[in-house]
Amino acid sequence: MMELLGDWFAFLPTLLLTVTLLGLPGLALGLALRLRGWWLAAAAAPLSVSLITVASIVGGWLSVPWTVLPVLGLTLVAVVAAVAWQRWVGVRAPRTRRGPVGPSRRWAAAIGVTLPGLVIGFILARGMGEPTRIAQRYDNFFHLNAIQYVLDTGNASPFWVGSMTAPGNLLFYPSGWHAVGSLIAQLAGTGVPAASNALVLVVAALVWPLSLIVLARTLFGASAVITVVAGVLSAATPAFPYLPLHYGTLYPLFLGLALVPVGIAAMIRASRPHRCPRRHDLVLLLVLLVPGISVAHPGALLGMLALSVPAVVMLGWWLWRAFPARRTRISVVAGAAFLLALGVLTLRFLRPPATEIYWPVSGSLANAIGEVVSAAVFNYPVAAMLAVLGLIGVVAAIRHPSYGRSVALGMGIVGAALYIVVAGSPVEILRTWLSGPWYNNPPRLASIWAIAALPLAASGATVLARWIRRRSKTMRFGMSRFQGAPALGALGVVLLLLTQGAAVRQAAADIEYVYGPNGEVDGPILSVGEYDLLLELDEHTPKDAVIAGDPWTGTSFAYALSGRRVLMPHLLMDETSAAERINTGFATDADDPSLCEALEETGVTYILDFAGGPFMDNQGGFEGVEKLSRSPYVRLVAEEAGARLYEVIACGLVR
Repeated sequence: MMELLGDWFAFLPTLLLTVTLLGLPGLALGLALRLRGWWLAAAAAPLSVSLITVASIVGGWLSVPWTVLPVLGLTLVAVVAAVAWQRWVGVRAPRTRRGPVGPSRRWAAAIGVTLPGLVIGFILARGMGEPTRIAQRYDNFFHLNAIQYVLDTGNASPFWVGSMTAPGNLLFYPSGWHAVGSLIAQLAGTGVPAASNALVLVVAALVWPLSLIVLARTLFGASAVITVVAGVLSAATPAFPYLPLHYGTLYPLFLGLALVPVGIAAMIRASRPHRCPRRHDLVLLLVLLVPGISVAHPGALLGMLALSVPAVVMLGWWLWRAFPARRTRISVVAGAAFLLALGVLTLRFLRPPATEIYWPVSGSLANAIGEVVSAAVFNYPVAAMLAVLGLIGVVAAIRHPSYGRSVALGMGIVGAALYIVVAGSPVEILRTWLSGPWYNNPPRLASIWAIAALPLAASGATVLARWIRRRSKTMRFGMSRFQGAPALGALGVVLLLLTQGAAVRQAAADIEYVYGPNGEVDGPILSVGEYDLLLELDEHTPKDAVIAGDPWTGTSFAYALSGRRVLMPHLLMDETSAAERINTGFATDADDPSLCEALEETGVTYILDFAGGPFMDNQGGFEGVEKLSRSPYVRLVAEEAGARLYEVIACGLVR
């Protein structure tokens, strides 16, 4: 136990560096944009991700090696441009006298950020076991190896990272996660797994609660109560942030969705039908947020646009009623038609290829509706308290409508509709059009549902808290004196206890499973012996080694864990003819001239042979690098339980 605590204590500098990397560039730009308070705190990470992703694109175009220097350079340019904008374009807001921030507001900020941060951080850290563990999931082969690929090639551009698995294919791949992760690994001097875990913890436990709080405050006002309940509720559902961290893993979408609430809040403020002297500043902020969200994952950008539709509809409705002139109403109708056409085109062209949209419904239509109503999306246990609070929020929006409540209700309807369609609609063409951009994949829409549902639940929690306070005064319970920090602290703790039920416990168990159940590295893909051998590869192989092996048994993790290149950095990729020749024929034809040519072309000098069976059904094609214990073409170099490392001695390659 002491050794484990020591590992986490030694990990703190990496966490602090991650906070700095996600905070400092965005803070500098935010200050130049005259953001203050919650907006400055919540927009810092999204702006930082935008700066990092744009720097990666520019650096790729200019062939500048990927380090923190391009980020610092772009940040300086952006800050200067923002200062110039404010000096010559921006309209200075009228001066208003503001009193000092009261202690209740300060306590609310501390409680709203600290409570969910501690809970989310604890669940994730306990699930990880150690800061250098890896999530043993299908997609994490790519995500971990892509960070190492960026470190090796010095290029983090979204038009480059995909070439790791598709050589020569420089089409777009969302690389925001890998760009940030590679900088953490560089600056902290740590391995890829530790850098990835640091990014997971900071985004989930800090960036996400801040993001949700600023959305709730934009919708419902800047009260201390809404700050506390929105923060606490950010840790109340498995659908986000936990689901993308054990399903997939969907790290790029996870990063993008954590930033989305800030983008929605900016959209709401920019489109709100009221006099706003700095509206163009808000539009500029929204434009600056888009690169980070979209390069993190286009699905996150589409989620932001979908959940922003109610705010745009409210603006159109207000314009229709406030300006009855025929010309104005024709303009409103034309604008609505244009936006509708733009939305259809966006869905059409941002939808992935049909071959990648293959997830079926997860249940019946009635079951999907029931999951939404009971806050039990993707077959999680019922989250009763969250469901009740959401229902109260819906009733309050209907009985006592306001702009914020109406927009929140619209967001809830959009999020619920998208999930119901993807999880239970029997009409496949409807699923293809509405949920196709998210691969018809229910877990992705479940996470978007969480972003839509939590503001409604926060509104419901606020209504309930105020009702309890009024009742306490009427019945003379004496709670009227229970105010300020004690009341806010009690509210946060009680709400936390009521929402950390079976659903969150299941999410915690899922996180623990993918990192290795019961604190062991023996997980869903790698056995203890296989994991240990991967960690020892740098002791047994030279830096320029290229390692082959059946990726379906976990050998592809060798790249991220040891820094040694592998023939197959992912499970499904564009195999060259030389790679295919080795994967299918080495065990029987290693002395064939064509195979010797393949070894020379690929540089393969070592082979990992893991005894564990494939963790998923696959179509084979790797029989040439399996069961080599009696092969005359290799020499055993190292061995752990169920795992062997061989050196190729065929074709005169022995060293």
